[in-house]
Amino acid sequence: MQDFGLPPGQVYTPEIRFVDIDAAGIVNNATYFNYFEQSRIAFFEPLLGRKWDWNSAGMVVARHEIDYRAPILFLDEVRIITWIEHIGAKSMIAGYEVYKYDREKWLLAANAKTVLVSYNHIEGRPAPWSQDLVKAAKDFGFGRPDI
Repeated sequence: MQDFGLPPGQVYTPEIRFVDIDAAGIVNNATYFNYFEQSRIAFFEPLLGRKWDWNSAGMVVARHEIDYRAPILFLDEVRIITWIEHIGAKSMIAGYEVYKYDREKWLLAANAKTVLVSYNHIEGRPAPWSQDLVKAAKDFGFGRPDI
């Protein structure tokens, strides 16, 4: 059940590095946002391909929110489920659930959301989402997957 029965891009396995651990012996709370960034890259790559032009059709983070439910330790096995909750003309909401394998079952360790804004880095301003991204997102589907 490592993939939760979901497409590979929707389930990300972060590498828990020693540098991610704080003095309390758990993954530092700010490190989760790095994991979410990597999970978004893993999510979008199958939809948009590696040759996507992130400079002219990129995105920036406008807001993050997270609820921590259980600490993640250095040797924990972790999976992050990623999805798109909503896409508008220039923004979208990505959702995440972070699971750790504990005592023979997957335990919810955190859930989070990120508001992303479409951004043209070349022109230095927000821009509408490309039709390719909107179509790929609609074809994939919105909302938390059933796991």
